[in-house]
Amino acid sequence: MEKYDVLIIGAGPAGSFLAHKLKKKDIKVLILEKQKFPRYKTCAGGLSKKAYDILSSEFKSINSIIEKTVKNGLYIRDNKFTFVNTDEELIYMTYRSELDNFLVEETVDNKTIFFKDNIKIKKINLGNDTVSYLDGKKENIVNYDILVGAWGNNIRLNKLVKLYPFDHFNLSSSWEGPVGSKFKDYKDEYSLTQIMKKYPSFVCYIFPKKELITAGIFTSEYPFPHVWKDLWIDFLNFWNLDKKIKPKYAVIPIRDFNKPISRDNFLLIGDAAGLADPFTGEGIYYALISAMIASENIEKYFKNKKFKLDENFNRDINLILFDVLRWAGYYRYVFNKLPNFSFWFGSETSWGTYVVKSLITGEIKYNEIQKILKYPIRRIFN
Repeated sequence: MEKYDVLIIGAGPAGSFLAHKLKKKDIKVLILEKQKFPRYKTCAGGLSKKAYDILSSEFKSINSIIEKTVKNGLYIRDNKFTFVNTDEELIYMTYRSELDNFLVEETVDNKTIFFKDNIKIKKINLGNDTVSYLDGKKENIVNYDILVGAWGNNIRLNKLVKLYPFDHFNLSSSWEGPVGSKFKDYKDEYSLTQIMKKYPSFVCYIFPKKELITAGIFTSEYPFPHVWKDLWIDFLNFWNLDKKIKPKYAVIPIRDFNKPISRDNFLLIGDAAGLADPFTGEGIYYALISAMIASENIEKYFKNKKFKLDENFNRDINLILFDVLRWAGYYRYVFNKLPNFSFWFGSETSWGTYVVKSLITGEIKYNEIQKILKYPIRRIFN
């Protein structure tokens, strides 16, 4: 039976970044991934500056997969166009499939970090620290000291290990294809954020790449309204986009902080732990943060086997992320109650655009209300 210090299930940003951090500590890791890599995954494909900054500090070649950088936003409320220009890089456009593959290739060395893709998890036995999986028709069993669930929104695996720490779900849907005749005038300089009068609490977006665009729709309203098909038709028609290309849907779990995301020598990170933004749905930034916290705690465990891994990991996650994501939940609540006002405030007022820009760059966090209030005060006295 093969034995690893850490077994990670899931090779998305959370799992791969954790393996990268553990490689520096000479900890033997196996990553198991159900998809065949490189995989194609339709996703928004935009890294916020705060997520990009984390990755660029670790990977000097990260720009090899960046399609373009966007500093400006086009906001549309009903049919009113508002152009917001900044001097700061806000979103780094990439394809999610390229990002995931990049992280795996940069991390796996087959000396300390090992990788198996195109497999199927058959059984997770937390009692004797083993996982069995199918590689083709062959069953393999591996033993671990620490198991990490980084399987994204695979709710089946959460239920399998009896850690289901979710309060509610967000829903996103993405479409990837040619720019179309109408948005081509904006794709070189702007990303799009749009709401339509008929569909409150839904945010539409377009992230431009070099050749293609990724269009999408997101809602944090739960239970989900049943208007997705009609909204997609109206959105695609608005921008003259190809209706033959079918959108892909993704559920985004949002954590209930009253529920644990660790037990004994088993940890959940990223979407598997519900660590995504309840307001915007952003997941990669929180995947990276949770991987960093997990790495620090795993290192402490291997230095001292009496270290209570589960208690300290859960505590550290709560200390660093609870208040931030709690405030994001307040923003979510206000937006869903007052979507038209909230969108107007965030895109058509100087204070609102400052807040949005600062949240994207990481200059401020949701819970740093004092920093948010300083902006209008500074403007008054200037």
